[in-house]
Amino acid sequence: MYKQLNPGVRDVHHEQSDNIELNQYAYNGPGQNQYSPPPGPPPGLHSEHGDSKANFESNQPPVKHWPIHTQQVAHLTPLRTFIIFFDAILASTPLMFIVLALIAARLDGKDVSSYGLHLHQTLLLSPTVFPIIFAALMGRCFKHLGLFFAERGITLGRLEQLVGCTSLFSALERQIALRSWSVLGLLMTLIWLLSPLGGQSALRLLDTEEKTGQSNGNFNYLNPLAMQGSFLEGASSANSGRSTYTSLFLAALLSSTKYQTTPMDLWGNVKMPAYSSIANTTTEDWKPVDHTQNVTYASLIGIPVAGVNQGNSTFNLKARQWDITCNSNKEESREESKFGNLTATWKLNYTSSRCGGYPCGIISKSLDSTENFSVATCQLTYDYVEAQIACNGTSCQANSLRKLDLLTDGYTNDTDAFTRSVMFSNTFSLLPTVDNFDVADAGARGSTNMEKWIFDPWNFIGATYDNVDLYKLDPSVLGERLTMIWNSFWQSTYATTALGGNLPKNLTSLSDSDFSLTFNGTAAQITTFEGTIYKTNWKWFVLLLISSVVLQIAAYAGLVLKYITLAPDIIGYASSLTLLNPYVPTPTGGTTLHGLERAALLYNLKVRIGDVCPGEPVGAIAVAKADGGLVGKLERRRWYI
Repeated sequence: MYKQLNPGVRDVHHEQSDNIELNQYAYNGPGQNQYSPPPGPPPGLHSEHGDSKANFESNQPPVKHWPIHTQQVAHLTPLRTFIIFFDAILASTPLMFIVLALIAARLDGKDVSSYGLHLHQTLLLSPTVFPIIFAALMGRCFKHLGLFFAERGITLGRLEQLVGCTSLFSALERQIALRSWSVLGLLMTLIWLLSPLGGQSALRLLDTEEKTGQSNGNFNYLNPLAMQGSFLEGASSANSGRSTYTSLFLAALLSSTKYQTTPMDLWGNVKMPAYSSIANTTTEDWKPVDHTQNVTYASLIGIPVAGVNQGNSTFNLKARQWDITCNSNKEESREESKFGNLTATWKLNYTSSRCGGYPCGIISKSLDSTENFSVATCQLTYDYVEAQIACNGTSCQANSLRKLDLLTDGYTNDTDAFTRSVMFSNTFSLLPTVDNFDVADAGARGSTNMEKWIFDPWNFIGATYDNVDLYKLDPSVLGERLTMIWNSFWQSTYATTALGGNLPKNLTSLSDSDFSLTFNGTAAQITTFEGTIYKTNWKWFVLLLISSVVLQIAAYAGLVLKYITLAPDIIGYASSLTLLNPYVPTPTGGTTLHGLERAALLYNLKVRIGDVCPGEPVGAIAVAKADGGLVGKLERRRWYI
């Protein structure tokens, strides 16, 4: 206890606290405990005489099971043996995560099974279990490491860092509060970072993926030269095939609100993007098609492909497509436009007497809502392209295109000359009147479906009996839509028996009725799915293994340090504040007790952190026994040493 040497000074507010000398002394009066062993030789374990120092004051019962006899530290007892066994089991728990990591590694590439599903369910618990085990074992390791060095001598700062490092936050807190940014503190912080990483790595350790097999195959697609069998080759063919191409063309046109921007048409044929819409995307020969945006397709009707089945496949095909670009689009009177007789609402023709080569000048004239005419002058070209096709099962799309020479693969100058003369003339005659052929007064019925579609492809169906104003369209938009109309009509006039899908296995049978209907073969790379397998994430595997191995080493190191250290574990326990404390009277001895053992024996002892010099000018704060009036309450305005 503390005794004031100058009893005349009673008012602390008139004197500075550093002028008051305090000195510690021990009472020797009745009821006051001494903490040194009693004189004489120490009693043995089998002494018949009691030790008066084993009791509290005479009016209080003795502490049950208090060690009144001398004993060795770290003495092996049945209880201690059991605790060692329990600690060894606890220290071995990181082996569980090491085994889980190795099992997951063995499952890599194996088929999904019930065994793997059970393992996956176990791994789902890892983010919860791993941090708990990590905190328990790593905290024990640092604590026993600190106790080990404390027995041999260590600075108080280092000891506080070790025994107080029980979490990532406490490791950082010790670095900041002790104002000591050391390598040891940094290392402990990094070690604690393994706790969340280990838990998350186990969660992400095992995944599943599709097992695939690679093979080569051969697909067949419609030969571009099949256009030589078109109904446009002559007037007689055009009349005989009118019911066929009319129904196919109008079916594609009327369903375009759903299939206009899809990579396949309504019959499952692969649609070709308009090469002109992607020609300037890169300087490479192959131009990529951006499917994240709306793709402009050359036609509403695609290219039939045979042989595509399950799995993923890639192949190339070649096709020909028309491209129309318009230079001007304006409204003119009947006299200015030279429309002629009103036998139709829409007319197409050459800008000159004939088409001698590409680009070929054409003109579009359409009756508008004011009885005037929308007149557009355009250029028509013919392109030969090759496309790279990718399929997921039977769903395909063109991913890139490149332009080829037009006069190759059997398409000659003579063929092209026939196309520009005969087939063009028939197209000019048939396309504008597909849906009102042989109607007595075509002008009275309003614009055709083709004109309405060109004006607004998303809202054109229905009998409105009015005319659309095509001159209001920008020439570039008009050219883009004319391109789709022209190509769609063109493709509806040949290879019609192949457009509806369900192609026969014997494709040569299609040529029995149409000698021009032939198919070209193309090599395909096919990826087939063979089931689901497990896939080990090796980065997370390494991280889990490192975290688990570090934890296992720390666990066993803490176990060894705990039992080779002779000093009792008194660091970090509240009961340690009563050890040899003059303000907490306890029986003599008990210095070999561990912190929890001491707490168990003194479980009912009531203590308080308070003023152990309540009657003095300057107080002193300590842990003291709560009853007896020897410790006072702390006051905010009072001074303490």
